[in-house]
Amino acid sequence: MNVYLQIERMVLLPEQLHKIRGDLTVTQANMSIFSEMLSELTPGLEHPEDRNMFDQLHATCRAMQTRLVELIDQVDDDKLTADLLEVNDNMNNLFLRYDRYEKNKSQSQARQGAIKKSVPQPRPVSEAPLIDFSTGVSDPPPSFTHAPNFQDDDAANLADWIGDKNIDTDGATTQEFDQFLAERAAAGDTPRKNK
Repeated sequence: MNVYLQIERMVLLPEQLHKIRGDLTVTQANMSIFSEMLSELTPGLEHPEDRNMFDQLHATCRAMQTRLVELIDQVDDDKLTADLLEVNDNMNNLFLRYDRYEKNKSQSQARQGAIKKSVPQPRPVSEAPLIDFSTGVSDPPPSFTHAPNFQDDDAANLADWIGDKNIDTDGATTQEFDQFLAERAAAGDTPRKNK
């Protein structure tokens, strides 16, 4: 034997119908604002006041949807039932957008957290020690002049020429160093090939 639950459906008086239509208009206005906020706000970068309003609208729309579903089961007016079903469908689509928005917000916050962890944050000047003993090797003081743009081979050759073995005690340069300078000058006069 099949047992069907009989839901008693209300026949609405004109003033009740008018009140429900008014509530439906308010619901649609809230949905419109909520939809616009979903389109305009950037997940994770909302202003706190915007986020507060956004959360309140979400909670209000959820409560309104609960009431809509109850009305759909109780109202005995085909036109109103069709309107309630349409608003409920639109509300469900809005909540799907909201879920995507919250997912994007979580992903954005996770990316920002990963970036903050990977980029070392400088200490405020007030917390910096006067002398940093952590590395064991002090960094050279900053230079305000730019070094010439040498190639790696040139820098290695220059290091060899500048070494202690090439220093003459009377302050004059060695013959090898003079030759090196002549080669550098000659190399500067010839145009380089473009790679």
